Parts: sequence; C-alpha cells; structure tokens
Amino acid sequence: MISTEQTHPTADETAMESPPGHVSHEHHELPTSGRALDAVALSATLHCLTGCAIGEILGMIIGTALGLSNFATIVLAVALAFFFGYLLTSMPLLRAGLALGAVVPIAFASDTASIAVMEIVDNAIILTIPGAMEAHLRDILFWGSLSFALVVAGAFAFPLNRWLIGRGRGHAAVHRTGVHGGPPVRLIGAIAVAMALFGTTVLVAEAFDGDSGGHGEMAAHDQASAPDPVRGLAASADGLTLALATTHLTPGEPGQLRFQIVGEDGRAVRDFEVEHDKRMHFIVARDDLTGFQHLHPRMDADANWTTAITVPEPGRYRVFADFKHEGENQTLARDVTVAGAAQRRTLPVPSRTATTGDGYEVRLRGSETAAGRPTELAFEVTRRGQPVEVGDYLGAKGHLVALREGDLAYLHTHPSGGEHGRDAGRDGGDAIRFETEFPTVARYRLFLQFKHDGEVHTAAFTWNVR
Repeated sequence: MISTEQTHPTADETAMESPPGHVSHEHHELPTSGRALDAVALSATLHCLTGCAIGEILGMIIGTALGLSNFATIVLAVALAFFFGYLLTSMPLLRAGLALGAVVPIAFASDTASIAVMEIVDNAIILTIPGAMEAHLRDILFWGSLSFALVVAGAFAFPLNRWLIGRGRGHAAVHRTGVHGGPPVRLIGAIAVAMALFGTTVLVAEAFDGDSGGHGEMAAHDQASAPDPVRGLAASADGLTLALATTHLTPGEPGQLRFQIVGEDGRAVRDFEVEHDKRMHFIVARDDLTGFQHLHPRMDADANWTTAITVPEPGRYRVFADFKHEGENQTLARDVTVAGAAQRRTLPVPSRTATTGDGYEVRLRGSETAAGRPTELAFEVTRRGQPVEVGDYLGAKGHLVALREGDLAYLHTHPSGGEHGRDAGRDGGDAIRFETEFPTVARYRLFLQFKHDGEVHTAAFTWNVR
C-alpha cells in the first residue's frame, strides 16, 4: 500500500538546502579523536581568531587614537572581539536561510568559550609587555605586541576547541547545521604564521635594544659611570620644551593635566623610548615637597599627553615630565597653581626610617652622603616587623625620585646591585638599592615606591647631604 501522507522538511533540513554563494552544506560526522579532530579544531580556532583579531585590533586602534584609559581600551577591544566573532559565525548561517532566532543561540554556543579564552590570554599578554599599552599606532611595538598576543591566544584556545568538539559541544553546534562558510582556513593559517613571526621578531628586538629601558646590571654599571646632572629646573632643554596646557587646578576636585613635548621646529614630538616600562613619567610635588604623585599619562593621535589628577591642597606645584628621547634621558618642568590659601609644611627632620601609612616600614641603610660623589642608597621593607619581598614595579624592584629642597632640582636615580636593584637585606627580606649623585650640600626629599600584594606604596625620607 502506497502512503499518501506528505512529509515536511525540518528546520535543519531547510538549512541544508543549497543557498547561493560559496557556502557549503555538506554534513559530515564529527570526528572524536585523531588528526581528523585536530583539523576540525584548528579550523574552528582560526575562525574564532579571525573575529577576535578584527575586534581586538579595531578596539585597540580606537582606544589608542582617542586616548582612552587602559581599562576602557581593553573593555572596548573585548566587546568588539565578541561582536565580530559572533558575526563571522552568524553570517554564513543567515545566508543559508536560518532565522536570526535560530542563529544567535548557535553562535553563542559555538564561540563563547573560545573567544573568552582568547581575550583573557591576549589582554594579559598585552598588559605584561612593557610599553605595549602606551605604544602609539605608528609604533612597531604596538603592532608587534598585538600580533604576538593574538597568536598565543589562539594557541591556548586550540586545545579547548578540540576538547569541546570531541564531546559534541562548542563549534560542533555549527557543524551540525551542515553550513560551512567563513574565511579560507589556509589563508588565515598563513596570516597567523606571519603574525607570529612578525610579533616574535619585534619583541625580541625590543628586549635586546639598548634603549628599551632594561635594568640589567650591565646597563646600571654603564649609567653609574657617568651620573646625570640635576634636571627639572627648566621647561626647555636640548631643543625640547614642555608645553603645558593646564596651569591651574582646583583643590580636591578631579582635574586633567594636558601637555605636549615640543621640538625646536615648534612641532610636537611623538618619538619616546620606553624607560622604566613607560614612555612618560609625570611627577608632581608641591614646592614644600609635599603632595607627591607619580603618574603615567597617555599620548593621543595629536601627540597630546593627558593624565587625570586630583590635588588635595592649594599651593604652587612643580610638575616634571620625565622621558627618554633619542637615547637621552630628559626631565622638563613647569609650575602649576592650585587656587586657595596654602599652608606650607616644614620639611621633616632627617631620619633613616619612614612609614607608608598602611603598615609598611622602610629603613634606609648606608653611610652619610657627601656632595659630588656617587652614592648608593639601600632600602629595606618590613611589615609588622617581618621582612617583605617586594614585587616588580616599573621594570625593577623599586622606583626612587629625589628632589632638592628649595629649587626642587630633580635627580636621576637607577637601580643597582643584584636583580633589578634587589639584594638580600639583613633580616632576610629585600634590600632595594639605587645609585645616584647628590650635586650640592643640601637637604633632599627621597620618595621610594615599591609594590607588594599588588599595590604600590610610597615612603618619603628627608636626607642630609654634607
């Protein structure tokens, strides 16, 4: 007996009808092991990597061009990476005739875990590479870091995709539709290999570049042989000028400092080298050596540097732009007025111990300092009487700013001793060592910054030079 009952195609069968264009609808049984599974996982990984790369690069370009903060730039890049990752998965399915309501769950199931892993690894690497987040769009470090980070992120996502597909999850959701589209796998694979080679070459060159801001013992020794003179007494030096757009601030209210470094031709300078992990250090101190702040501005596409700042008390403040240009360390300074009646404070008496206000005690060891002679300063950090092993901060185990009482002359200091300025202390903790030269008999204010438990702490000393 012949049945006259009509059958209707299911949604999956409808999706597998031949659409126009290059999209393929061949439906194969998904492998669960071996090289066949590797091939499917690699294809899925490169597919996700394409979307992530488009979103990540676009987000970094927009964030850097607009001068957004590191956090805002990363949030934007991550959001765009997810958007383009889902978009590349959805487009072939939509062209094949699937309804949007059916495509969205498939895209989420297919790509969410893979993109999340890529974004975590990618941005962690970018944040770890010194100077990467501060690099300008024209800097090769920007593109090299981004290329290297994306490829490593893809390598981390591959085993996850393989594990998910082998269990019928993740990108298997797309394969079950029978719709196969997107960018050519071989082309994306070749681009990924080129990105890996390019990114690795850039980072290796940056690491071995003598001007990259390294703090090895050899670099410290070379610097020690020719101490820098005092800096920060003028707004112009060696053909460079600190052009400060902000000259007044309101006490207690969030503000923004904006400035450029201008050359002799009147044009803004764009080329800055990484020094102590940053291309620009911005130091702020009131003329009585209180209110110390150490900031890291960002440069926009027009070579304007900006940084957020809140100054709690009125007074006259000196701002120092500390940077490296054409192999030379420079410190340019100007004054900023914070409106109101200032109450000047007397400089604390010289002492070998200082506290940070949050439970840390720092002791300064060493003999009395003589003017005009190289000096080593060693600091030991304890907390509740126990030695503290400090973490890395700005490429070393500590950062030291020395300012002279009266004219606020800025002294160059650099780590010395063992690994990045760290040697064993008397009680088993760290001794953070620096080398400098105090040019004249005077009192100086020393601001030591170190990192512990993920936070940066500052200890201030008054130091007599005889």
